[in-house]
Amino acid sequence: MSTPPDYTDFIDVDDTRVTIRTMRPQDRDIEEQFVRRLTPTSKYYRFHAALRELTVYMLDHFTNVDYPDEMALIATISEEDAEREIGVARYVRTQVPDTAEIAVVVSDEWQGKGVGGKLLKDLREFAHQVGIRHLEARVLPDNQRMLRLAQDLGFRIKPGGDDPSAVELGKDVN
Repeated sequence: MSTPPDYTDFIDVDDTRVTIRTMRPQDRDIEEQFVRRLTPTSKYYRFHAALRELTVYMLDHFTNVDYPDEMALIATISEEDAEREIGVARYVRTQVPDTAEIAVVVSDEWQGKGVGGKLLKDLREFAHQVGIRHLEARVLPDNQRMLRLAQDLGFRIKPGGDDPSAVELGKDVN
């Protein structure tokens, strides 16, 4: 397993400084708290299943990124002298070497404010640097915010093929 490069950037959202940075193994606690705070709907849209919290295996997997085949970026804010995660985007290379599956989720109170778009744009740059030429995702058809974001970012949207309960998103990285 290779450690991802350190990366940090910032955006200002509603007078709040949001940090976009590389996920690290020591982010277990803020990742766990982030998922716990998501609404049931947001958890369902992200994981396509009812989920209360992450398992130990999921926490280990999500916070120990196997770069360059995987990459994860998180969005955080400073809250009461602590760092609070408000969003995460990740890619995982598929069996097709130049293709990666992506996922993104943003805290409900931060949705629609540019955090998800920034995470995905930055993630796309990392994918491009390691030879990934195509990004794809499966999204539930009633996840209208994600479908709008994908459309705004230039993703093609089509029926889910072998999974009629999902919509497929695809975008060439260039």
